[in-house]
Amino acid sequence: MRAMVAIRPGGRETLRLVDLPIPRPGPDEILVRVKALGLNPVDVKIRGGYRAEGRSWPLPLGWDVAGVVEQIGQVVTRFKPGDEIFYCGDLTHPGASADYHLVNQRLATLKPASLSFVEAASLPLVGSTMLQGLGRQARLVKGETVAIFGAAGGIGGMGVMLARSMGARVIGVCSGHNTDYLRELGADEVIDYTRVDPVKAIRALTGGRGAEVVVDTVGGEGFQQAIESLAPFGRLLFLNAFPENAPPLSALNPLRLTNGALHCVMVVPSGELMGELAEHIDKGTITPKVEQVLPLERLADGHARLESRHGRGKVVIELDMKMSESIS
Repeated sequence: MRAMVAIRPGGRETLRLVDLPIPRPGPDEILVRVKALGLNPVDVKIRGGYRAEGRSWPLPLGWDVAGVVEQIGQVVTRFKPGDEIFYCGDLTHPGASADYHLVNQRLATLKPASLSFVEAASLPLVGSTMLQGLGRQARLVKGETVAIFGAAGGIGGMGVMLARSMGARVIGVCSGHNTDYLRELGADEVIDYTRVDPVKAIRALTGGRGAEVVVDTVGGEGFQQAIESLAPFGRLLFLNAFPENAPPLSALNPLRLTNGALHCVMVVPSGELMGELAEHIDKGTITPKVEQVLPLERLADGHARLESRHGRGKVVIELDMKMSESIS
């Protein structure tokens, strides 16, 4: 089978298209014919060497898959060959950038019939992360205000749609060229951080109180602005919790003074979360937002788009796509 692998930790130049054996499913695993693969910033982190110890190189990358069940293990009961499924795979075992991928049956669910494979592949990790973060960790309540930093990206945009579906008032923070896009997603107010101080703007929009829930998808210097935008007893969801983005302890002082809570959101993939995501899709409360579709051979171009940190929506690899058909 074809597989796009990182031959060693490093930059985009380490990506190579190679032939690998088709894997065989274990007792509770499914062999999936990958139709489309969604890209995420964590793919770039892994390729660059994040937690490289213990990984086997060359390494296929990626987790977000939409595809067709090719073969099932001996104790698999939830699926049969021919089923169209989508899922976020085991985050400790990347490897979906290939014609075939193995996944445990408990992580997958049936693909909504209304979605193409490309659309479905754009949703699993961002959808699961925001469902876990907003619903299980922040325990968002109808009528609360949610402020989302980096709201135009794949995960930020998902947060806008899900928060609105939960009955929240949504404030999106982005650069100026994405303001109309965020309004289309359903944001009640949009703040252009290149023109105004987002902390002051959020305070002004909330009568000086701040937002009950703040979502930081950016990390780094933006963390301080996110924490200063939080209302008393508010909940901050930190979605970029990699070591290089860890804030200094002094940055947490505002939480101590306002009795705020910090939640580092590292999603635990599950079929349950995927089932919830499918329900939202069927209700029309969330819709896929795909910015770019590329063939497997252009995976490096997809990584370049992620590294720019100015994307709108998701980048998806379509496995049956030809080089000449790529959509930018």
